[in-house]
Amino acid sequence: MSETTGQSLRPGDLAIRCGAVGSLVLVRLRGSLDLATADDLADVLNTQLRNGRDIVLDCTGLDFMAVVGMSLMLETHRAATARHRELIVVTGGNRAVLRPLRVTRVDVMLRLAATIDDACAQLRSKGLAPG
Repeated sequence: MSETTGQSLRPGDLAIRCGAVGSLVLVRLRGSLDLATADDLADVLNTQLRNGRDIVLDCTGLDFMAVVGMSLMLETHRAATARHRELIVVTGGNRAVLRPLRVTRVDVMLRLAATIDDACAQLRSKGLAPG
């Protein structure tokens, strides 16, 4: 179950918050990214790609990420690349995100950033984000 408000989350819930700035959208996640919540995030990411936006996916608030989350990130990365857009995943040193990405070597396939500012700097260096 997803929500876009600041309400308390029950175990297993995923909060998704989006904010657009020019051609960039920041998608912030909090809670659990698993089979029960991945479709909600997929809908959000697909909508942003259809709108022609680069995506900064802030995963620092995740307390759990299942394999389906990594698959979704890879699918979104491929779809973004096909549309000449970028997906940057912000990890913030979050073990719940970094550990599965590293163990499966998905980390070498995605563009990762430690912070949102780092992600925006990566996009700016390619001329893709607002200054």
